[in-house]
Amino acid sequence: MDATAGSPPTSNTKRLTRLAWFLVPGLAFVGLLAFGLMNTTDGPPAPGDPAPAFSAPLLGDAGSLSLEELEGRPVVLNFWASWCGPCRDEAPMLARAHEDLGDDIAFVGVDIRDGRTDALEFQKRYGIAYPSVRDESHEIFDDYGLTGQPETFFIDSEGVIVDHVPGALTEDLLLRELDVLLSRD
Repeated sequence: MDATAGSPPTSNTKRLTRLAWFLVPGLAFVGLLAFGLMNTTDGPPAPGDPAPAFSAPLLGDAGSLSLEELEGRPVVLNFWASWCGPCRDEAPMLARAHEDLGDDIAFVGVDIRDGRTDALEFQKRYGIAYPSVRDESHEIFDDYGLTGQPETFFIDSEGVIVDHVPGALTEDLLLRELDVLLSRD
């Protein structure tokens, strides 16, 4: 019979066990911290910064839309999702603004984290006639440094960010931002 079987653990075994209890959680914490730091964005582009370029598939039609195609026109770029309550609140206001100013300002929606059918139904329900693109890979979301939705960027005709509004727009705020866009061009 083996003399070590059933014998109490040696002091080396106890020390290694104690070390593992501290080392494993510590290494896990360091790994998670490193992963989190690698996956953080620098935040949204600031006023005066160039708007990040994108090209994405159109939500309701075949084809795609790129920010470059809109160069020469000011742009209202609104990030939304059909299940987002504040997005629902601001949608009719944006639809009306597009109806009134769509000849002078390009309105573009960016549908994020949404099913295509739900997104199309959202557009129909709120009378949104301006184009929306699908950000299926979340690349646009990441490039614009978003943390949620809705978020809206106001971009001048040269592709420069004029302002960024995180959260839902109010009618007064939207009108002020549109006035600023129109006065710059």
